[in-house]
Amino acid sequence: MAIIVQHTLTGNYYLLLATGGGADQKLMPSRLLKNLLPAMVTVCDRQGNIFGFPATEVMVTEIDGQSPSDLLPEPEVIPPPEVAERQVTSETEVEVCDDDNNEEWI
Repeated sequence: MAIIVQHTLTGNYYLLLATGGGADQKLMPSRLLKNLLPAMVTVCDRQGNIFGFPATEVMVTEIDGQSPSDLLPEPEVIPPPEVAERQVTSETEVEVCDDDNNEEWI
């Protein structure tokens, strides 16, 4: 399976070789450190040179000769739930505290 990706910063096209977490799992035992490092992808160019990019910098353009939009169904659009409108009346209660003038708490 050939997956073609485009580097969004340069516009260059590459073959996707692998995806990963950006760090060797054995070297980074801390979950906090794993979350700080970006997810990485490994790609190669026409000459076979291997590069690593943050996953946020690449976009899949082709999978086995087909675009992702040809392979995936249209997303189902789900309308937001209707929210009942609140009616504001002149009888809205306002809570008043007797200690509002007391500035000792500041």
